[in-house]
Amino acid sequence: MVTKTRNKYGNTKHEVDGILFDSKAEARYYKILKQKGMSFLPMSDNFCEMQKNMILQEGFYSDGLKVAPIHYRADFVIYEEGKLVKVVDVKGYQDAISMLKMKMFANRYGFPVTFAKFNSKTNRFEEMSCFESARQQRKRASDRRKRKLEGTK
Repeated sequence: MVTKTRNKYGNTKHEVDGILFDSKAEARYYKILKQKGMSFLPMSDNFCEMQKNMILQEGFYSDGLKVAPIHYRADFVIYEEGKLVKVVDVKGYQDAISMLKMKMFANRYGFPVTFAKFNSKTNRFEEMSCFESARQQRKRASDRRKRKLEGTK
């Protein structure tokens, strides 16, 4: 089921297994994890949490005024043997705010967020470091296309 409302990025919400996702890409990523046998219940050692709210900076007081904490809502947080091993953010592209929050996350938690982007031409997700710039992402995609063309000759 697709709702008619769009968010600020133009995505429509999608429902899969009674769960409402912010985008079609997030719903696809969920289906892939489910097909791979990923559990979404924290009762097992290996599981995935969705839309987990993580703190990046504590709130504080400045000149008597409270400054709100900064949070990051991760699309998928993957645990193995009860330990957090991977945080995945599914996006069509990285904007300045998401890049800043991903850098803050890496600084606080000690490892980078994995940026997953759906490629409609290959019908697959491409996972990359959140530190890779948009220019680097385009260059990597261009190099892949060139290698593919060279391999077909």
